Amino acid sequence: MRIGGVELSFLVIKFVANYLYILKTPKQMAEELNLDGLHEMKKADYVKAFKNKAAWKKAKAVIFLVDYKLEGKKTTIAIPFKKEAEMKLEMKRLKKEKLHPMKKSGGGLISFENEGEDGMKAKVELLLGGLKPELLQTKGEPLFDKIKATLEVLIAAGAELEAPDPNEPVEAEDPNEEEEEGDDATEDNNDNTIEEKPAAGKKLSPEELAKIKDNMNKMKDVLAKMKAQLNIG
Repeated sequence: MRIGGVELSFLVIKFVANYLYILKTPKQMAEELNLDGLHEMKKADYVKAFKNKAAWKKAKAVIFLVDYKLEGKKTTIAIPFKKEAEMKLEMKRLKKEKLHPMKKSGGGLISFENEGEDGMKAKVELLLGGLKPELLQTKGEPLFDKIKATLEVLIAAGAELEAPDPNEPVEAEDPNEEEEEGDDATEDNNDNTIEEKPAAGKKLSPEELAKIKDNMNKMKDVLAKMKAQLNIG
C-alpha cells in the first residue's frame, strides 16, 4: 500500500526494527559469547556473559579455551552451543585460523544434572582438541563455581583428541599474567545458578542511555512521517 508516494509497509518495518534495536544495548551485544567477539571483551563482561543462565540451559555442547588472555590476564573461557555440529565447526575454524593453541583448546558435550543438596553438576565430555581433561578440571572448576555448578570432566566415547603438536610454539610463563578468578570487580554474592531466578535490574552506562535515547528519537521521526502520510492529527 502506497500513501503519498511512500510505501506504508516500509515505514512499519523501519519502526519495528528501531524498536527492537533499542531493546538490545551495546553492552548486551558485547556480552554474546562467540569466538569472533571474544578478543574484544573485557574480563568483567565475559564473566557476566558466562553467568547468563539462559545460554547454559539450552547448551548441548561447549568449547573451552584455557589460558586465554583477556585484558592481559589468563582466563579460562567456556562458550556454549545449542548444537554439537555448531561446536565442531567452530573447533575446525579455531584450529585452521590458529585462534588459540590446540593443546589449550577443547570441544565437547555438556549437560547439567541436579544433585539435590549438592547443587548442580556440569558434566563435560571432551570430543575434540588437545586439551587434557586433568588441566580443564583444574582450570575450569573456579569458572563453574561462579554459577554454583560442580565441574566434572570426562572423555567422550569416540573422542578424537589430538596429541601435542611438537611444532606448536611454547608460550613462556609470565608471573604477571597469572589467572585471576576471584578478584572480578563485578563479582557479587547473588545467586548465579542456571536455575530460573527473577531478573535483577542493572544500571545502564551513559553510553547505553545515549544509544537508547538516539533510537527513541529515530522512532519518533518514523511515527511523525507515518502520521503525516496518513493525515493523522
